[in-house]
Parts: sequence; structure tokens; C-alpha cells
Amino acid sequence: MERDIRDLFKVKNDFKKDLPKNHREDFIKKLGEHQTKKEPKKSYKLLKIAASLLLIISSVLLYKNSISLPQKSVIELQMQAIEKDYLNSINKEWNSFKEIATDTILVHKYEEKLEKSKLEYGKITKQLKNFPNDINLLESLITNLQRRLQLIKEINEHIKELNPKNASNETIYI
Repeated sequence: MERDIRDLFKVKNDFKKDLPKNHREDFIKKLGEHQTKKEPKKSYKLLKIAASLLLIISSVLLYKNSISLPQKSVIELQMQAIEKDYLNSINKEWNSFKEIATDTILVHKYEEKLEKSKLEYGKITKQLKNFPNDINLLESLITNLQRRLQLIKEINEHIKELNPKNASNETIYI
């Protein structure tokens, strides 16, 4: 049942209706009822002012904290890297010495020597904090670390000489 809708409008004029006289007023009234009523905007001026002040205060405090942090000099950064390397080596050598050593008196004796070196190292470190750019203090700090490392290496060599493993004297029976 196919029909062209245009033909319907040409033939019959029944579709044309006269609008009532108050149609325009009714339409505007209905349109006004369906529109969403806008609520007046609340004023947040006080909240905006408080947020602005909070932002300003926090940025000032952040800026002051960033300025007050002590900046490390290039020498201090290099010294920390050297110190870290030496301390790692000292700890590694000391732990290997403790594994090899069987004489507790010898271990105790060298522990005391290392403790004395650690105390000297602490004193030098305190002085270095007071005078961070003093080259003599840096050299004495590095020398202390070198002495401690050398002491432990000598201990390990001494232990290895005392406990030689002679593979030629060992025989394996199967």
C-alpha cells in the first residue's frame, strides 16, 4: 500500500485547520512552563578569596623551604661518591675476612683498630661539616678510608698465607 503523501495534500483540504484565536498565548504559556527555571547563581566571592590566599601562602612557604635547604657543592657530592665506594669495599673485605678467619683474638684485635679508625673518621667528618671546602680535611678523610681498606686487605692476605690450601697434597678416592 504505497502512496505518495503529497498526493493526499493536493486532493483533500481537510488537513488545513484554522488555529484558535488564543493559540499564540497558549503556546507561549506552555513553552514557559516547560522551560527549566534557572536558579540565581550563588556568590562564592568569599570562597574565591580564601582559596587565593591559601594558594599564595602555600607558594610562599614552598619557596622559603626550597631556599632554606642547603645546596651541596660539587666537592661534597664527589666526596660522598668516593666515601660510598670506599665504605662498600671496606664492608665487603671485612665480611670476607670474618668468613675466612678462625682466630677470634685476631678478629677482635683488628676490630679494635677499625673502630679507632671509625672514630677518627667521625671526627674528621664533623670538622668537614663545619668547613666543607677545606681540602686538607678531604684528603685526611680519604686517607683514613684508604688506611682502613688497606688494613683489611692486609688482614685477608695474612689469613690466606696462614691457611694455604695445597691442592697437590689432597687426594680424592672414589
